[in-house]
Amino acid sequence: MKITVLALTTLFAGALFAVAQEESASPAASPEATASDPTVSVTTEKTASPSPKAEASASPKKSSSPSAKSTASEAPSTSSSPAAVMPSKKGTPEATIRDIEDKWEASVKNHDPSVAQAYLADDFRGLSSKGKVMNKSSLLSEIKKDTDVYASTKNGKVDVRVFGGQFAVATGTSTEAGKDKAGQNFKRSFSWTDVWVLRKDKWQCVASQAMLVK
Repeated sequence: MKITVLALTTLFAGALFAVAQEESASPAASPEATASDPTVSVTTEKTASPSPKAEASASPKKSSSPSAKSTASEAPSTSSSPAAVMPSKKGTPEATIRDIEDKWEASVKNHDPSVAQAYLADDFRGLSSKGKVMNKSSLLSEIKKDTDVYASTKNGKVDVRVFGGQFAVATGTSTEAGKDKAGQNFKRSFSWTDVWVLRKDKWQCVASQAMLVK
């Protein structure tokens, strides 16, 4: 009987010891679980740290934009340089207008209205050597109806003054020699003034006055 009681006592003590071990094991597991939570939070902070690096990498893109602006600012300077060279290739306004005046007088010899047609402004007004007020169409008509036969038509000295790069006044003399419709020889000298305006990079004659000298 004592042996049986002793065995039961020993068995009960073993059971209590096992229960005590289980209870002591559960607190040990809980610190590990709590320790795992901080590791997760630390990992989140590390993964979040690259995002500032990504923002830092975006900053060079902003710094590259000024270089693009500087390139754009250089482009107009190169494109504007040919425009600055064009006037020198065409010659000075004075030389251009003198050339037109000489071609205009030379065209009178052949009764050719093409030069006057090209350089007379649509709003042209002029006063002929006979005191007749003319517009573009009436002046072109006079050139076509001219029955004189010219041996020579030539300008004398032509003086051109340019104002502001947009307006010019040309003064000069012209000499014309030949035969009229009656077969009589003639030699005429004129003094004249032409007013020119630069429109759309083209010089146009807007006003003219001529006077028969002899």
